Amino acid sequence: MPSPAVEPLTTLIAHYTAAHPHVVVSTTAAFTAAEVIAGVQSGSSEIGLLGTDMPISVPDVDVLPLEFQPMVLVVNPQQDEFIGRRSITGEELEGQRIVISQRGSLMRAQVDDLLARGVGLVIAAEAAHRSSLLPLVLAGVGHAVLPQAWASMASRAGLHVVELLPTVNLHIALISRRSGLTPAAEAFLAVANQYAATRNDMDR
Repeated sequence: MPSPAVEPLTTLIAHYTAAHPHVVVSTTAAFTAAEVIAGVQSGSSEIGLLGTDMPISVPDVDVLPLEFQPMVLVVNPQQDEFIGRRSITGEELEGQRIVISQRGSLMRAQVDDLLARGVGLVIAAEAAHRSSLLPLVLAGVGHAVLPQAWASMASRAGLHVVELLPTVNLHIALISRRSGLTPAAEAFLAVANQYAATRNDMDR
């Protein structure tokens, strides 16, 4: 899925290719958790990486929780009232212009929830590809609600990122078949288990 593909997939592949430089990692895009699960269950993919609003359990599939990422607001540089703030509430977005992704993501669900609660957001643009969201914010089209994985990229691009309250977390997990994995996939799972253990130690 797009958000976990920013992180932790980048770090996982970097660690894996450092340990196994002659193995090529091939990834396939999926836009919902259901697509990821179906790909692993059907055998078209050995391993799946997904993000959900709650920790998941999938029948006949191993689930390795990796981390959770809070949702943040990436601030439109042409609307500077949030510059310098460390956090804001959803209600403070009243009247603000927002760029959103298509339905099926937690970031879109959070915006839809605010609208359902009567917060008067102005939908400025809907992007089919979530990779378009940061460029749209940079261009001044509107703010964007994104998982924390995008925060460092947004900051490097010169954008201000604030915590969105109350906190909503994207739960990132790796899933795999319970048997018949190739040695290369088994080695990737070992890297992922190491990553998960490190993240758990940091959260303590």
